[in-house]
Parts: sequence; structure tokens; C-alpha cells
Amino acid sequence: MRSEESNLKNDGFTVLNGSQSYSDEYVTLICVGVARSGTSLIGAVLRQFGVFLGEKADPAVFEDTVLSNALEAGDLDRFDQIIENYNKEHKVWGFKRPEAFGLLAQNLNKFRNPRLIVMLRDPASIAKRNEISMHTDFLEQLKRAAERTLDLVHFVESIEVPILVISYEKALSDPDCLVEKLAKFCGIKLDESLRTGALAVIENGPELYLQSSRVRYEGQFFGVVDGVAHGWARRLPGDFACSVEIRSGGEILGTGTSSIFKADLPEEIRARAFSIPLENFGDGTAIEARILGTTVKL
Repeated sequence: MRSEESNLKNDGFTVLNGSQSYSDEYVTLICVGVARSGTSLIGAVLRQFGVFLGEKADPAVFEDTVLSNALEAGDLDRFDQIIENYNKEHKVWGFKRPEAFGLLAQNLNKFRNPRLIVMLRDPASIAKRNEISMHTDFLEQLKRAAERTLDLVHFVESIEVPILVISYEKALSDPDCLVEKLAKFCGIKLDESLRTGALAVIENGPELYLQSSRVRYEGQFFGVVDGVAHGWARRLPGDFACSVEIRSGGEILGTGTSSIFKADLPEEIRARAFSIPLENFGDGTAIEARILGTTVKL
């Protein structure tokens, strides 16, 4: 009876194409998923395992910006050179980039002995995280998360390298199982120190990740002069220009970017002004300024 119960247990981990022969000595571990699906959790565990994740891997999300920038810019010569350098320096190394799966199908042959770790998460959880951190509409994000999840499944169907598919929710509910399954798939020999370190970083939304992923907006809408909307806006952390839309009810009267320099603004925001010509604007029209694609009003 105990054996039957064990066979019926759903631990949330599935290995695909596992019958292929591959060496544990030279491995490239590639972690992908829909954005905010828990790939940073895998990055944290891989780092605890001692896996090299890139020369400039972000300490909160563990993404190699050098390699990912080359891939996303289509600079394949640079991409190949970085991979060659990493192969020379590391027998085992990893590349974690959630939304890179759309570009990886045609570039997997560039990696040495690739193994994919694919994270799947409840689309409602992804949508809620984006609503909280990015100030976006929940239903729009729910639709996008569902569509991107299906895109990810199609990607998984299309490749033949070894793949470990992980349920984020199941992984959080059984950290010991996550550590065991991930180590086995990656060819990592666990000792008590590695196990303890890995278990310590498995938590839902660690503080550093939450702070780094939380987007904030600042700005002010001054009003309309001669049919042109004026104000300033920026995205934090950092000091990034924003796309701004001017609306009247459900109608968009104009859009623009907060990248204009205005010397009369305080020094820290002088380069973040916007001036947006409006269509169909008349005196008495009730209007508002928003950060484009969000629910944030200025």
C-alpha cells in the first residue's frame, strides 16, 4: 500500500528527454520560464550549489546581463565568444533568463551539453505579482501570463535536450524535494553543507528580490497650455524616462515620453519632462495623465 501511495504522489517535477545520454562533467544549465514564475528561486539554489551564473549576474535575480544582452541584441558573434570563454573557465555553468526561451530554440546548439530547467507557475500568481510590483492591470497580466505559459509549453515541445519541468508552487511546498531533484538533474553531488545552504535560500519572494523587482513611479501633471499637456515623470529605481498617456474618459488624446530637458525643473528631474500635443482637446475637457500601460495617475 505504501508503494502505491508513493506512485500516486504528485511532487511537481517531471524530467523530459531524460533517456538521452549526457555527461555530468561538462554541463550548461539553462533556466527559463514566464517572467515572475520563480526562476530566481532556481538561480539562488544554483548559486548555493556553486554553479557559475555569469560575470555580471545580478545578486537579486541571478541573470547574466552580458550574455543575455548579446542574445537579445542579435549579436551572435559576441554571444558565441562569451559561451566559448565560459566553457574554457567552467566545466559546469548556468544561464538564467526567464523570457529568453523565444530566442533559445534556434541557439541551443551553441551551448555545450545543455540541460533546461523550466519553471511553471499559476498565471494568477504571476498576474498578481505584476499588479503589485509593476502597477499593471490584473486581467491584462493574467491574459499575458496564460499566453506566455502556452508559448513556453510549445518551446518545451520543440526541443530534444534533457528538461526538468518544475511546478513553482510544489517546489515551495517541499524544499527538500526541490534540492534533491535539482541537484540530481544538474549532476551536483550534494553534501550537508550544500543542502543546508540551498534550503536556506528557498523562500517565497526573498526581500532583495521583492525590492529589486518593485517598480515605482514619480511625476506631476501640470496641465494643458495651447493644446499641449505638460509635466514630468520617471521610473524608479534608477532614473528612467516613462511613456505617458493623456486620457479623457476612455479616449487617449495623446502619448509621449518623459525625456525632455526643462531647466526650470528641480535638478534631479530636469531631463524627465514631457510635452504632449493633444487631439480633440477643448476647454472644459476633463483629462488625466497616466504612465502608459499601468494604473498609475500623475
